[in-house]
Amino acid sequence: MSNMKDVAREAHVSVGTVSNYLNGKTVKKDSATKIEHAIKKLRYIRNDNARLLKTQRSPFVVFVTPNVWSPYFSELTYWIQKYLNKSGFKLVLCISENDYQKEKGYVTMAEEQRVAGIISVSYSDLTSHVLSNIPLVSIEKESTGNFSLVTSDNYHGGEIAAEEFKKRGIHNCIFIGSTDKKSVSMVARKSGFVDFCNNNGLAVTTFDFPPLENKELLSQITETVIEYIKQSPDKGNLGIFTHTEEVQLYILKALQKSGLKVPEDVQIIGFDGWKLTPRETISFSAIRQPIEEIAKESVAQLIQQIMHPDKIKVSRINLPVKFIAGDTTKNEVNNV
Repeated sequence: MSNMKDVAREAHVSVGTVSNYLNGKTVKKDSATKIEHAIKKLRYIRNDNARLLKTQRSPFVVFVTPNVWSPYFSELTYWIQKYLNKSGFKLVLCISENDYQKEKGYVTMAEEQRVAGIISVSYSDLTSHVLSNIPLVSIEKESTGNFSLVTSDNYHGGEIAAEEFKKRGIHNCIFIGSTDKKSVSMVARKSGFVDFCNNNGLAVTTFDFPPLENKELLSQITETVIEYIKQSPDKGNLGIFTHTEEVQLYILKALQKSGLKVPEDVQIIGFDGWKLTPRETISFSAIRQPIEEIAKESVAQLIQQIMHPDKIKVSRINLPVKFIAGDTTKNEVNNV
């Protein structure tokens, strides 16, 4: 079996140059080409286990996420992997489906395998069961104070949504969102929206929405919302804010099926700001989270912990959000 010295000899470069190439460091273009040809010719396979024993540093980072079906989590996964790769680490994707036992199992696996660190999106109290000596960054929720948190300004996002309705002359607002009080981000979005309405003379009604998987209860509450809108004397002057774009899409389809028109009869703003491609944002009006920045900051915080374990600083990073106007709102606005 060939080794690094054989590759260097075949490529007519130094062993150090081969090592730099394999570890993602910059080498001359002609040297990189020679090394690639040598690796293919010799069928060289790097022994990462031996490398790990030698360096005492794993190249792997575990990323725990509820799912990758949602465009938000899909985009977040893409950017986290991209920034980890830039830093010389590899992502191990673990999908929890919001199952606390699965989350705990992934953390146990990460600790047993001595991975470099963990980045997690968990709406449970997962971090209370993580050994404090493993590098970890939490996205959206971290209740222990032992680990760094990266999130977006969910509360202000709710305020912005209500403010955008006010700019459009809407004085009767509706919030549709999660009943799960463990989700601090969802609670913050609702609080920001309701507080702005109450402080600025806007009427506000809230509807607690179950998980989209609960079809029966979802149908019942949706019918209640539709009936409320149809019976409202302010039809045509109503604004709905949903805690996610998944709920926004669900409500939009239900409104259209019932004969109500968006944005003529009711306007809708969601939260997340999905992107269909790196250059194309979905056409809904929404509060856009800085997903790439969330990923970039999370990786940067984790790398800092990995590289400087004796200087770990627990951070709380709250990134700004912004409104993106789409076709679910009337976009001629008045000065506030």
